[in-house]
Amino acid sequence: MPVSTAPGTKWGNWTELEGTVHAEPSAALNSDNRVQAFVRGEDGSLWTIWETRARGWSAWLRHEGARIAGAPSAIRGRDGRIRVFYRTPDHHLEVVAQTAVNTVFGPPQRIVTNVGGDPAATLDADGRIHVFFRGTDGALWYTRNQNLAYATYSGPASLGGALTETPSPALDGSGRIVVAVRGEGDTLHAVQQKAADSADAWDAFQRRAEGVTSRPSAIVDAASRVQIFYRGADGAAWRAGQGDDYEGWGSPASLGGAIADRPTACLGQDGRVNVLAKGTDGKLWVTVQSAGNGAAYDEFQSLGGEIGEVGANPVIMNRVGLLYVFTQGSGEGRGLWLQRQNWA
Repeated sequence: MPVSTAPGTKWGNWTELEGTVHAEPSAALNSDNRVQAFVRGEDGSLWTIWETRARGWSAWLRHEGARIAGAPSAIRGRDGRIRVFYRTPDHHLEVVAQTAVNTVFGPPQRIVTNVGGDPAATLDADGRIHVFFRGTDGALWYTRNQNLAYATYSGPASLGGALTETPSPALDGSGRIVVAVRGEGDTLHAVQQKAADSADAWDAFQRRAEGVTSRPSAIVDAASRVQIFYRGADGAAWRAGQGDDYEGWGSPASLGGAIADRPTACLGQDGRVNVLAKGTDGKLWVTVQSAGNGAAYDEFQSLGGEIGEVGANPVIMNRVGLLYVFTQGSGEGRGLWLQRQNWA
């Protein structure tokens, strides 16, 4: 059976990008449509590799002074510059930012002291970056841009709750951020802004699912409704979706499969959500919505590969609608591998 993909595209061969990967990678799209990946290397530094304009890949570059303890979170701001947030070995939150669009990064900037977990960033409706993380008290905390210059950040603020994994934020079609978290007792909770751009006004946490055995992944579908994916207690991939009014939520639904880590997801160029996960066989598997904005998904199909112990695989779409998936390879090398779509 051919692997499900968007009409006019196909999944290509695996590409070895070398390097060493010691936590889940992160990726962002430069303003000129070149994908750039960021990893924690063997030496505990933040490293990066990027597409060249000839569609090859650069040599690896170490960010001087950026010492990282967990997984980075990369995002391109409304100003066109990529920023990478990370937790330091002494448990502070820092960021490195491009000094100009499509170019090099400046020195690290410390924005929060004493954090309890890795960051996850998203944009507000007006383009301000919000960064969410688990506090030392186990609650959900955040910091945000103070203005549209994107250079300064607010003091940390707590949203409460009790997290056991890194949070997953997404901006829905009503202009409000939704943050999905795995809570105590393997539960899925979500918290939402009260109104678009209401930076410090949030609704209460709501429980959305039980039997959650991974960090959730939150994205938006073609209708800009938040879809949250996670590994269930039965080892399958599961989904909890926002309603048409961006307020209510449907019942959790299984996508099937036998997965070993958290599923990741991205909206494809044909308007269907692609969900990817490491299977229990160590390979990369994909399922795709049967129709845009539909509740049904096709059966999982294998994309091959040999994924390492860092089992989650971030996926990103470039400007022409091709998906890129980054994984840690198996074995002692711990290199970065890429599976991407090509034109058919």
